[in-house]
Amino acid sequence: MKKYNLIKSTYILYVATILFFTGCSDEFLEVTPNHYLTEGNFYQTEEDFNQAVLGVYGSLQDYVLTAHFLEEGRSDNTTYDNLLDQGSLGGGRQYGFLDQFKMTSDAGPIADAWNNIYSAIKDCNVTLDNLSKADIDPTLAKRSEAELRFFRAFYHFVAVRYWGDIPLLIAPINSAEEAFALQRNPASEVYDAIIEDAEFAISNLPLNYSGNDIGRITQGAARMLLAKVLLTSKDYSGTVQQLNTIISSNQYALLTDYAAIFDPANKNHNESIFEIQFKEGAEGESSNFIYQFAPVGSRGVVFLGPESGPGRNIPTTDMIEAYEPNDLRKDISVAYFDRNPSPLYYINKYNHDTDPDFSRTPNNWPLYRYADVLLMLAEAINEQSYQTGAPFNLLNMVRTRAGLTELTSTDVPDQESFRNAIAQERRVELAFENHRWFDLLRTDEAIETITAFGIKEKANPTLTPPDFIAYGPESFAITQEKLLYPIPNNELDLNPNLTQNPGY
Repeated sequence: MKKYNLIKSTYILYVATILFFTGCSDEFLEVTPNHYLTEGNFYQTEEDFNQAVLGVYGSLQDYVLTAHFLEEGRSDNTTYDNLLDQGSLGGGRQYGFLDQFKMTSDAGPIADAWNNIYSAIKDCNVTLDNLSKADIDPTLAKRSEAELRFFRAFYHFVAVRYWGDIPLLIAPINSAEEAFALQRNPASEVYDAIIEDAEFAISNLPLNYSGNDIGRITQGAARMLLAKVLLTSKDYSGTVQQLNTIISSNQYALLTDYAAIFDPANKNHNESIFEIQFKEGAEGESSNFIYQFAPVGSRGVVFLGPESGPGRNIPTTDMIEAYEPNDLRKDISVAYFDRNPSPLYYINKYNHDTDPDFSRTPNNWPLYRYADVLLMLAEAINEQSYQTGAPFNLLNMVRTRAGLTELTSTDVPDQESFRNAIAQERRVELAFENHRWFDLLRTDEAIETITAFGIKEKANPTLTPPDFIAYGPESFAITQEKLLYPIPNNELDLNPNLTQNPGY
């Protein structure tokens, strides 16, 4: 795929000039010089639209570089390093508050997520609106519309799980008055719009790409998004239909080697349904996951440099103990840093830095992959009825690759025990890929799981927090209200039509 850096910079320039020129009165400027990019002269050619669409692809980089704060770090999988060095608790106490379910509506990571998500949705809607009026090749126009509607559905799906009822934006906002009049739509309406967008994407995207287009959204990625929406909505028969179609497309397969999934030399492989693209180098398209996740003080041991490593996504003791003996995934997913005075495990999946002078790496982020398809399908079948055939075969395909013994109906004799087996397998197979918190939410297990985890963590902390955020009665005191994040305070200040979630 074309590199995001040029695309993003061009698109930012385009947006900035739109804002400038639309803010000028006719008396001040009657003729727009043709060497400036404006909304009137940018959306003209197929290349213009291709750049605008790729600009939306670029927004995925911003999203995933911080998504772990509100997704993986929210679960029982990870916590934050608290060695008092260049800050604490992974670089700021707000991460500790999030981790312990003591966050408030002025939390920076929550406001940043809102801004990133709605900025991406805005870009989708502006480009879609111009696309509908464009005179370009109809086939390219349909594909571009499908890509943009996939992204719009994707971001709304993230947002509705973060905040519940949210503003549903399916058209551009053309004035400040429109923006300040926005209200929260019921989650049911948001889900209906997500499904409509995802179904359009499925109908208008190819099964695969070649050449420079590899890495774009495919029909399989759109089906995967829809399957996740349906599974979250507990539409198990619809989920089965979508996942079986992905399997029967013969586009994907499990890799033999689990480590190869995350190898930057093996991007967009057969198991990958969609991954967020990064490239190491000076272009500004690199990732930095290991630099965020590495423990404080681990430069020169865990990674090359040049920074210390803030430890913003550290595996919990509970997560480490979730691996069965001889699970081949453990030593690929995590590694041990024998730090004095507080040794700890760290996430190793994305540890492929090669440059001692810059904190940049070539790692892509796996958003959807085939192992997830198999486990989701096994789960959806089991939720309809306990069976000893297909669900076990699907589950055991994943376990076999991990070097584990196959499970049988003797090991897992009923629907509830199979449900638990799937949850366990998903946890270790997809560890540190931002699935765990959403899995707990959609299976209605978040309160029970986090409560039990909190009791265990407070009794035997992965890393003892400092006094200013010590564990106490409110730590991990999760309630139904805490399953959603607060609407950011600054959004409420700007728009009195928005309401806060209960409990904040």
